[in-house]
Amino acid sequence: MNDVQQQDRKLFTQEMLRPGRLFLTLVPLFVLWLIRQPFLDEFGLFGFTLVAGLILLASLWTAFTASVKRRFINKRYEALWIGCKDRLERFDDVLTKMRREQVADLHDMPRTIRRVGESLYYALRRADYIANEVQRTEQGVLASPPAWQSPSEDPQAKELYRIADKNIAEYRAQFAGVMAGVHRAEAQCAVYMTTLDSLRMKMIGYRLVGRGPEMSSHDFLEALGEAKLQLNAIDQALDELDFTQMPKMIAAMPPPIPEELTHLQQGQ
Repeated sequence: MNDVQQQDRKLFTQEMLRPGRLFLTLVPLFVLWLIRQPFLDEFGLFGFTLVAGLILLASLWTAFTASVKRRFINKRYEALWIGCKDRLERFDDVLTKMRREQVADLHDMPRTIRRVGESLYYALRRADYIANEVQRTEQGVLASPPAWQSPSEDPQAKELYRIADKNIAEYRAQFAGVMAGVHRAEAQCAVYMTTLDSLRMKMIGYRLVGRGPEMSSHDFLEALGEAKLQLNAIDQALDELDFTQMPKMIAAMPPPIPEELTHLQQGQ
């Protein structure tokens, strides 16, 4: 969560320091300062402070709204979050009607749904950032790794090529490991949205049909329990998406020489 909030603050600072926004903020303040004396005579210190504060608040608000629009880098992850938020709003609407009509008294379920939704938001933000970084730095490398044919019969050259092939395999494994967390975040959003869709229709049917034979109270409570289990499963899986546990320092130690190369060098 802290890494996402840090990114939000960075975006807000960037928006505040945009030349156009600074110009539109400082120029009115400068003009207000130039006419401060007649303005003070007419409206007093309170009016002067109020106008200056409104100019600053308008600048802060426009910078904040602009930074919110930039929080997602990839439109795919923004669309996923919009879908989750839409399902949550629809669920709240149905829940409000059920409470108003005193059809059922639900307490834990809404809290669980909102908590999982908030966790999904932060997971999507991290997945969006990681996918963008991987795309920016690794574009074209995974699909087109270095290729070569060893024209030399030199045993050391052959061994070096073997090590290079091993490094390519390790690179692909590391790439798959990083992207696995991103793909899990996407899949969890799909489960979250479809679970809320199913749960919402169950609630609507229970509210409209009542306790008739078409949907009994037992079936409704069983559906709630099943949906809650699915949401808890998402919540537990989100713990695997903690991308912040990265090493702060890497020891500058030379890589170990493979045993095969040691034998080759001794043979020389």
